[in-house]
Amino acid sequence: MANLIYKGFDFTLENKGEYSSLFFNKELKMAICVAEEEYIPIDSFKEMFLHLSTMIETAEIKHLIFDKQKLRTFHQPSMEWYFAVWKPIMKTKGLTNHYKILPKLDWFEKAVEAGKFEIFQKFSKEILNGITITYVVSVEQAIESIT
Repeated sequence: MANLIYKGFDFTLENKGEYSSLFFNKELKMAICVAEEEYIPIDSFKEMFLHLSTMIETAEIKHLIFDKQKLRTFHQPSMEWYFAVWKPIMKTKGLTNHYKILPKLDWFEKAVEAGKFEIFQKFSKEILNGITITYVVSVEQAIESIT
């Protein structure tokens, strides 16, 4: 997959993993992580987001879109790491706006809600203070909300 263009904005491919791809647009200060397979093993999942952690040291990233449309497997340990470990660290580096595009599967949305409930029971809702999570149906919708 090469660069992407959404609403006239060019997103450069920054990292291509076996299971996901990471794109960035400097003007929008936005990154897009795209799930490319039905399942992302936790090591590959962490690798992609840790690459984004490295990028944020040199590139100002305020918005992240996580496009999960191709996923068909919900993995709670990955979600827990993402919510309870990674997001709070990224918040301190300025990444506070997260956009999610879920698969069009009712059960997946229910799994996300149940997973969040479990994480909040374990870590409290306070871990997301200062972080905005918005569910959108497309990358274009997320871009429209910030332009």
